Amino acid sequence: MNDDRPRQGTATAVGLTRLSRRWLVFLLAITAVLSAGVGLLAGRVFDQSEIIRPENSMAEIPVYATVENRTVDDRLTYSGVIKAGPTVPIQIDEEGQEPMVVRQTLKAGDTLEWGDLAGVVSGKPYFVLPAPLPLYRDLARGDEGDDVLALQRALMQIGYLSHESGHLDGATMEAASSFFASEGFTLSSGRIPSGQIQQVEPGATPESPETGDSISPAVSIPFRQLIGLPVARATIVSALGIGQKVTDQSPLATVQTQENFVEFVADVEQAGSLRVGQDVTVRIAEKQVPGRITEVGPFTDAGNGRRAGNPVTVEPTATADLALLTPNLSVTVAGQGSTAQALAVPLSGIRQDAEGTYVLSRRGGDGDSGDQAMRVPITVLRSGGGFAAVSGELSQGDEVRIS
Repeated sequence: MNDDRPRQGTATAVGLTRLSRRWLVFLLAITAVLSAGVGLLAGRVFDQSEIIRPENSMAEIPVYATVENRTVDDRLTYSGVIKAGPTVPIQIDEEGQEPMVVRQTLKAGDTLEWGDLAGVVSGKPYFVLPAPLPLYRDLARGDEGDDVLALQRALMQIGYLSHESGHLDGATMEAASSFFASEGFTLSSGRIPSGQIQQVEPGATPESPETGDSISPAVSIPFRQLIGLPVARATIVSALGIGQKVTDQSPLATVQTQENFVEFVADVEQAGSLRVGQDVTVRIAEKQVPGRITEVGPFTDAGNGRRAGNPVTVEPTATADLALLTPNLSVTVAGQGSTAQALAVPLSGIRQDAEGTYVLSRRGGDGDSGDQAMRVPITVLRSGGGFAAVSGELSQGDEVRIS
């Protein structure tokens, strides 16, 4: 009896295992059939051909923009840069020596004007006078020539002389003497007028050919101590201090002869519409600065970081705005045009056909009527910034169809 029980239990377990496998196969078959049926049903319900039909993919979706009352700026703009005014050195001639500054009269930021004392170097004063000043010799009474005429004109411009003749007379000598005396100096002496020069033995004293009397050295105007300045007023950029030597590499001073200015490059077509004296607006950061064109230069080829075109110079019309001109700062220059407010629509809403220019509009933004936009003829007044100022049967708040 004991031997039969284990055999019976084992047979029962094997039977159950075979039965489980049959049910598993049956369930898998049912699942496969149901999946196929669901797939077929989904294919009929969600017809893919309906989703990707070509006529649906190419259909235009109408988009509308509101007609606004806004500023439309049609001014032509240029990209420019602020440039520093040109500079010139104040050089002195000491015949190969290295003169030393003993009195400094100029400092960076100061203004130098005609007639000013530029400095005292090695005990000698140096003055600036109106250029051109073609002096090449010390001048004494009785001298004649173009250099004398240039000196007389310079003394007239600073108010020390009232005539010019090309002949260095007593009035000219007196004017030059007064000019030097204004800063506490006297004219140099030692040059004999050309009419009195004669050959003498070394160490001997020259005598007058008329009287035989000895001739005293005549007072002369030292040409090396008079420096020509091309403008009436200049700004000091740098200047040597006391104890420094003046050399070719280290001039007595460097002056800026012109204020900072704005420059932009216009192409040939643009340059044809620009002229000297034309008013423009310079946008410096957030500020609008009124300006005026002072020069339209000749055409130049591209190179050295520049593009080909005509360089145009612009200067502020108000002196106070010069302080805003920081060199190397990028700016925008706006030319002439209109910035008035008007009814405006996006440029993409402007249409044209054989009958003229028009927009497709629906009144008052009424979207309830669907896409019932009607043709409204318009006139484009100007355009700028992606908008067009228009006139026609439009009102603020209407909507126009855009692409």
